[in-house]
Amino acid sequence: MSARRILLRCLDYLRPYWGETLGAYLALLGINALALMIPQFIRWIVDRGIGGHDSGLVTWSVLGLLALALLKSGLSFCQGRWTETASQGVAYDLRNAIHRQLARLSFSYHDRSETGQLLTRAIQDVERIRFVTGRAFLRVADGVILLLGTAVMLTLMNPGIALLALSTMPVLAWRALALGRRLRPISLVIQKQLSLVTTRLEQNLRGARIVKAFAQEDAEVERFARENRRWFALSARAARLQSMNTPLIDLIANLGTVAIIGYGGLLVIRHAMTLGELVAFSTYLGQLIVPVRRLGTIIPALAQAVAAGERVFEILDVISEVRDSPGALPLPAVRGEIRFEQVSFAYVHGHRVLREVTFEASPGQIIAVLGTTGSGKSTIINL
Repeated sequence: MSARRILLRCLDYLRPYWGETLGAYLALLGINALALMIPQFIRWIVDRGIGGHDSGLVTWSVLGLLALALLKSGLSFCQGRWTETASQGVAYDLRNAIHRQLARLSFSYHDRSETGQLLTRAIQDVERIRFVTGRAFLRVADGVILLLGTAVMLTLMNPGIALLALSTMPVLAWRALALGRRLRPISLVIQKQLSLVTTRLEQNLRGARIVKAFAQEDAEVERFARENRRWFALSARAARLQSMNTPLIDLIANLGTVAIIGYGGLLVIRHAMTLGELVAFSTYLGQLIVPVRRLGTIIPALAQAVAAGERVFEILDVISEVRDSPGALPLPAVRGEIRFEQVSFAYVHGHRVLREVTFEASPGQIIAVLGTTGSGKSTIINL
């Protein structure tokens, strides 16, 4: 399944929470409208109030600026609350869906699967999907809207400086996408290795008495340490990629600010631009750097979510090997009589556990099933 299809399928789980999601994105539009308005207001304060030595205008303007900041904070609160409610709902539905699926699947699936892997997919992988359907996609939308709005405002103020300020954006986008392509396969391997670590721990805890009975504590400690070392090495590799990428994104983003201060300062000295316009340009770029810098964390999160979604949907898409035939009749009331008539069974094709077993258990009758290890006692009970 492609990354795009996986992400769209994850987003489909937001449908029951469309009200909260819509509210969060409307709040986002309001926040970005204020973010585009505030630098223009600051420009007006600098040019008219400070430049005109009008202390009264400065006082009222600062109060107005404070009111806008409070309004922006209120919208941010609503956005965060609604986003978190919707994304937690997605996690709730996914975990319930996984549990229902695991309850319906046949014994053969559980015989082939490791408990630790299923636990990791139901807990950690779902949590990665929750983050992406919530804050991650919202931050991507925030960055795109703010970038487009800022580009329009800067172009209206001064097209030349706008082009200079935004020239670093294509490089930033290229770096973010390149990191995502490299992190997705690593993230998938990391999550699989985490499943192995969880499985090893779960088996040791469940079989603690057996481990101690056979004095295998040191051997089990070494086995766990080996899996844990591999998980550490993979996580360190992913961390190195991100640690190299984040400072590089910051450097590229700050180059635009340096260019604005240098070239814009010369224009102010030559009276080709007002000081308020220069401050507004710097404010716009300062606002833009934050969502662009977030791309350094969001792109890896998207890559991890794609890998997590692939693992979660792998469970949800399994078709049980034991299911009703088309047109199957409902089971009537039963007496509790069990009869095996030449029953054969194999967990793996070609390796039979039971061969033509026949017996009958009447209601209330007690029957003992005896045999050596692997002879099929548990298989008979499971059947």
